[in-house]
Amino acid sequence: MKQNEDKTCSIDVNKAWGSLYSKLENDRLLTGDTEHSSDRKWKVPLSWVTIAAIVCAAVIFSIFYFPHNREISLLTLQNRENSGTLVTTLEDGSTVYLATGATISYPPAFAHNQRKVELNGNALFSVSKDENRPFVIETNEGMTIEVVGTVFAVQSSPGKPFEVSVKQGKVNVHSKIDNYVVPLIAGETVQKNTDGLSKFKITDSQIFSRFTEKMCFKDEKLNTIVHAINAVYGYPIVITEQSLDNRTLTVTFENESIVTMTHLICMALNLEQVNKQDTIFIRQLSK
Repeated sequence: MKQNEDKTCSIDVNKAWGSLYSKLENDRLLTGDTEHSSDRKWKVPLSWVTIAAIVCAAVIFSIFYFPHNREISLLTLQNRENSGTLVTTLEDGSTVYLATGATISYPPAFAHNQRKVELNGNALFSVSKDENRPFVIETNEGMTIEVVGTVFAVQSSPGKPFEVSVKQGKVNVHSKIDNYVVPLIAGETVQKNTDGLSKFKITDSQIFSRFTEKMCFKDEKLNTIVHAINAVYGYPIVITEQSLDNRTLTVTFENESIVTMTHLICMALNLEQVNKQDTIFIRQLSK
């Protein structure tokens, strides 16, 4: 191999093939006439060059393309509690309330253009608003739910009809079977039956509150616990200092009032609560 003045490399094809031929000949791996082998000019057939170019292109393509297109490993969370809702907060700040036996799969970090999760079972979602990244939920029934920012409940348990009920905001429900889309606003429900998707007004007054009757938090940060409570009770709790946000806590609330929940949080983390009109403030203990 020779190096030109412009630092590109050129290959002496005849010399390379001559060296290979000599080695094969010395190892007695060749048959036939070899008397004038040293004077031969070795030429690479055009088809070989073409094949080599294709192979090189394929190798380069695999190196640069596949690492960027591998499927991201999903995290899976299942509520194994015999009763109660397991509450967790996703990377984008959205809160998920998983009913008993429900499972959600999601990426450690969402893509730049979409926030996609997979749900099996019943759950309540409080989705952080992000107009540039719609939140998409896929279920086993072949249904897709797409939102920007809202609060809604999903029933996706075996043996029960698929159902989506909206508490706040707007939701689009897609059926992959017939490519039908049903838009929903607050106070509306869509249900899947033998005739397809049917929309009607919410009649079950407990459809949202049943997710918050017993809420279980496991090693959750204080700010995510407060966010989960505020999402369903109207944001009555405020953490006064950012340094308190990452304090972690494992706690279960069962049919407690907001005041009681805040009191339990403060007792566990050695903090104090201050009630002012309709807002509860959590802060460091006064000296």
